[in-house]
Amino acid sequence: MPRPRPLPPALQAQPFTIRQATAAGLTRRRVRALDLASPCHGVRAPAAVEITLLIRARGLALATGAVVSHLSAAALWGFPLPLCFEDHKIIHLTSRDGARAVRRKNVCGHRLPLPEDEISDGRYVACTSPLRTWFDLAGILTLQDLVIAGDFLLRRKAPLATPEALDAFLEEKKGRAGYPKAKKARALIRANTDSPKETELRLLLTAAGLPEPRINVPMFDETGGWVQDPDLSYEEFKIAIQYDGGHHATPAQRRSDIYRDENARGLGWLVLVLTQLDLDPLVPGMEPSAVLKVRRALTSRGWKSAR
Repeated sequence: MPRPRPLPPALQAQPFTIRQATAAGLTRRRVRALDLASPCHGVRAPAAVEITLLIRARGLALATGAVVSHLSAAALWGFPLPLCFEDHKIIHLTSRDGARAVRRKNVCGHRLPLPEDEISDGRYVACTSPLRTWFDLAGILTLQDLVIAGDFLLRRKAPLATPEALDAFLEEKKGRAGYPKAKKARALIRANTDSPKETELRLLLTAAGLPEPRINVPMFDETGGWVQDPDLSYEEFKIAIQYDGGHHATPAQRRSDIYRDENARGLGWLVLVLTQLDLDPLVPGMEPSAVLKVRRALTSRGWKSAR
């Protein structure tokens, strides 16, 4: 059996529609060849290309002219999402210019006003902007998960937006569905975080009635030399809180963490190192150990609860 005719360079590494294939001179038989896969109806891609979320989203966007949105756009931007939303079997698409919502297998179509300045035309696919994506999540996520996504939006490294831009965006969305929850989440969002777990821990502590810790505030020694940026801290009480995720288990990272914390303790700081086990209650309704440890530390340093 003769080998299929090579694809034109423009079609070799990404999905393309049947119309694009025809315009490039491919016959119907060539489009049905076994070296091509079909990420969705009406779209083909080289079989060697891994059918990722991006490839599926691009194929559907090409076929429908819609914009990738909601959970699918959040995944493309890298927003932290609950585990229940991480399979991405369903692609969310929002139609442009008031067109009908897309109705296809494994697609959740939306028909919502979508201004052009809320669309990001990426190299491979058009999706809703980070701010619009976060706002659309208000109708899907819990308040805590929406705050976690908002903290990611304003994260310390490579933030997707600024607090000022977020506030201005929300001002324009008054009266829209999702605005009340988004506004409530905004009051709890903080800039300059490094991980979703920092946010989860901060919300856990404040919900338990403890004072709100500060985020990644630099610690200095007597000479003005930098010591560390604790994940969370109470400067008044010289309490530093570090959340250690899985990557802290490597020998090299453990040595670095020990050296980091010994320096802080040498300056009179009380350092608490917490993990996921401290965030999860042993039994439902029981206070997580993170709350108990932080409350004990604060009390030992002179803090008195107002309750």
